[in-house]
Amino acid sequence: MNFYVLALGCKVNSYEKDALREALLNRGDLEVDNPKDADIIIVNTCSVTATSDQKSRQHIRKMRRLSPNSILVVMGCYSEGHLSEVETLDADIIVGTSSRDKVLSYIDSFKETRERIIDVNYLSRKKSYEELGAFAFTSNTRGFLKVQDGCDKFCSYCLIPFIRGNSRSRTKEEALKEARALVEKGYQEIVLTGIEVGFYGLDLYGDAYGLGDLIEDILLDNPTLKRLRLSSIDVSEITPKIIECFEKYDRLMPHLHLSLQSGSDTVLERMKRHYSTKEYFEAVSRLRTIRPDIAITTDIIAGFPLETEEEWKETVEFAKKCEFAEIHVFPYSSRKGTAAANMKQVDFETKQRRARELIDISRSLRDKYEEKFFGKNMLVLFEDFDPKAGLAYGHTENYLLVKVPATSSMQDEMHEIVYEASSKAD
Repeated sequence: MNFYVLALGCKVNSYEKDALREALLNRGDLEVDNPKDADIIIVNTCSVTATSDQKSRQHIRKMRRLSPNSILVVMGCYSEGHLSEVETLDADIIVGTSSRDKVLSYIDSFKETRERIIDVNYLSRKKSYEELGAFAFTSNTRGFLKVQDGCDKFCSYCLIPFIRGNSRSRTKEEALKEARALVEKGYQEIVLTGIEVGFYGLDLYGDAYGLGDLIEDILLDNPTLKRLRLSSIDVSEITPKIIECFEKYDRLMPHLHLSLQSGSDTVLERMKRHYSTKEYFEAVSRLRTIRPDIAITTDIIAGFPLETEEEWKETVEFAKKCEFAEIHVFPYSSRKGTAAANMKQVDFETKQRRARELIDISRSLRDKYEEKFFGKNMLVLFEDFDPKAGLAYGHTENYLLVKVPATSSMQDEMHEIVYEASSKAD
């Protein structure tokens, strides 16, 4: 059968999509580029914000409209947290954030019976790590390696611990096995990912084996791997072992996305975050001492409930002090069922004004960071090619997106370039 798979939201969703894609290919199904041509459509949804919910609904409706006779599978965070809404959207198979390893058998069952299948267990915190039956080989240059799922932090604004369940880790044996498979497939860069990847290992090994140990084992086990990269991590999860890995291994890339959310300690307390601005800045400074050129990017929420102008000014000044390479700015989105939803809300106009202010600051900080590398030789892994524009695109070690003139694709090739203003690609 022909299939089409779509992932919305985070890198974990992309990993799950690619694992299902590989499982379908392994059993003889054919991937198509247009959902109109698909017999099977799988949508892996996102629910991190109200906007994510809306986009998930829109894509589900769009897939059904484009392919009315296909088997439509909806899975992921939106279906886990909003089952009653998904049930109205004409999906044939609905799966939440567990039982994704059963999707292929559910497709076969639906082909036989044409009876809708729903497997969602919302608010079931206790889940085990699911191996999806295939490694997540993608058509991209960069390979993603999921090693953890779920979250135990319960920040006051976030539904993810309820939707994704408890933090749980992949065994180190399975993680290392897939890392080797990715390298054997020719991937020069691997990105370690999870919902709260810094929690890796705690449920299986306690303090005896964590994310830093896994990083080291992947690098030692795969001496030909050119690049290993971490996805988003909380500053409170940066252990001495992770710091040691940044010191010892140049192949661990100098780029970290350290979620901040606010630069005001009183707001961080209301958010139920697990660090202070002092602790955050000390960690950033320590990383820059070890890897001076490291790119630190972050997330910040604008207009969190009860946020005063003074607290907002603290956030703005702290963002400048940290000299981020880029800030991902999110106007606060109220999520029913969270503690923050019951707090006094900041009005829409104020949230938007604050978000615009921080976006402008982010652009200025990004320009300042990029200018540090003008005239320097940078090693780029090329990933994409635009034949009409005659440009090849790729990322440096510190994750600067670059473009260079090219007459043919350089995908999967690594080249050293002189980084200039003309090399920047937005």
